[in-house]
Parts: sequence; C-alpha cells; structure tokens
Amino acid sequence: MKPSFDDMQIFWEVTETRSFTAAAERLGRTKSAVSQGVSRLEADLGTRLLHRTTRSLSLTDAGTRFLAHCRDLRSVYDMAVSDMSAGTEPSGMLSVTAPDALSGPVVAPAVVDFVNRFPAVTVRFHSSDSTADLIGSQIDLALRIGEPKAQSAKISKLGSLRKYLYASPSLITAQGGAPKCLAELKDWPHIANDWQGNPVRYDTPDGQTLRVIPRIRCNSFNEVLRLVELGAGIARLPAIATAGRVGTNALEPLFDTGAVPVFAMHHFAQRPPAKVQKFVQMIRMKLKELQPGPQR
Repeated sequence: MKPSFDDMQIFWEVTETRSFTAAAERLGRTKSAVSQGVSRLEADLGTRLLHRTTRSLSLTDAGTRFLAHCRDLRSVYDMAVSDMSAGTEPSGMLSVTAPDALSGPVVAPAVVDFVNRFPAVTVRFHSSDSTADLIGSQIDLALRIGEPKAQSAKISKLGSLRKYLYASPSLITAQGGAPKCLAELKDWPHIANDWQGNPVRYDTPDGQTLRVIPRIRCNSFNEVLRLVELGAGIARLPAIATAGRVGTNALEPLFDTGAVPVFAMHHFAQRPPAKVQKFVQMIRMKLKELQPGPQR
C-alpha cells in the first residue's frame, strides 16, 4: 500500500520534535495515534524509519533518506497554502532574523520591496549569525542556512545557496598558484565561522573531501569575507554574497562545494499570518533570481 500524506506528516513532526508526545501535542492527536501513524508508514514502505528506545529516537539510514522527501513535500504544501491566502492583505509588524550571508544580497532587498508593496506593514529586521530565541525575542520569521536541528519550530524549505571555496589573488600567488585538486588545500590557511565545527569538512560535487583545522574563526560572516579578501586564508562562502568581488582582484573561486538549503522557521501553531506568508514567498523568489551560474 502507498504511504499516506497524513502519515508522512506525522513522521515529519516526530523527527522534528524527537518525541512522540511532543508531536502528538503539535498535531492535536493522541500519542497512540502518532505511534500508529509511524508504524503504519513503516509497514507501507516495508522498512524501519526510526530506532526507538524508552529514552531516545534516531533515524535509520532509510529514515534519513525518506525525511528529505517529506521535507520537500511539506515545502510544496506550505507554498500551496500560501498561494490560497494570496488575497489577504498583510499588515502590522513583521519581525525577521537572518544570517549575515543572506541579509545583504537577499533579505535587505526583499524588505525594501515588501514595505513598498504593502504600506500597512512595518518591519523589524535583525541580521546576525547567532541563533535567536524566536519566542523570547518575539521574532515572527527566522531564515536559516543548512540543515536545521530538531526543534519545535515549523520549518519549510525556501531554496538553496551554491557555495564555493574562495581565496584572494594575493594568497593564491603566495601559495604558488591555484590548486589542481582539493587535497592541495590541506596546508593552506583556512577561515571559518564559529558554527562550522572543528574540523571543517569540504565536499565537492565530484566526490572530493577534505577536513581542515581553521587558523582563524569568526562569529560573523562579514568578518570571514573581509579576512579572505585581505589574504588571511580561504573560506567556504555562498556565491550570492561574493557577487561583484570575483574577477576584480578581490576574490577567486577555487572549488565548487555544492549547495546548502535555506529554510524558513516560525512558531505559529496554525497557518502563519499573511505578512509572514507573503514575505516567505518574496524570499523564495529572490533566491531563485539571485542564483549565479557556474564560476571559473
């Protein structure tokens, strides 16, 4: 039997909250109904999706793969609901937070377009690479780059960002020229954000992998970008944030490191208000418009 959309959404909520009880509360169902939904889904698929113990839940390999499809389906669902609410005029205060890498090229232009299009809306925009408490900080919408960690917020995928490893021309010259393969970057100086982990792992679409220990770490994307321009090291940066710097003796792309997803997060129990839905649509369009072509 083919799995039902309802059971897929139950599985999504369980993986997001890491709890059958919390998922049941969010869905307005009993814990037993949620457990039965996941079991029914596993039976329909013919494979186990979750490892269950009395104290924890974890995804199986099949569960990890299937979750990605559930996330895409959820994004399409959210987009369809937003389209059906197109007639509602946004109003009131919209509070948005986004990381620095998205703020300049994507969010700031979207804010300008948004307030011009909807004069009844005011915006409070907070740009920061730090993770904010959405409820405590009274934030309506948070934009995030990369796979989100399990949490109680409602999440939808908006698009993706292509990332490259960049270096300044001066650093490339000092290192004896551009590298021919990823492994040649092992002894180059590296720069990373605090949240990128230690070591930092680079992966290319053609299967190359490299782990490095950064020489410099920053809590701000803008500072990472500035340090790379100054020749202090190489860093993985989104292509949309380096527009205007490539080919101008400021930055050069070395390797394509693939794409990372961009997500929207909110804590509204049901459908978010029109101001949030409309702004999410605008960010989704901006991401599509700004995606650059291949570099180098």
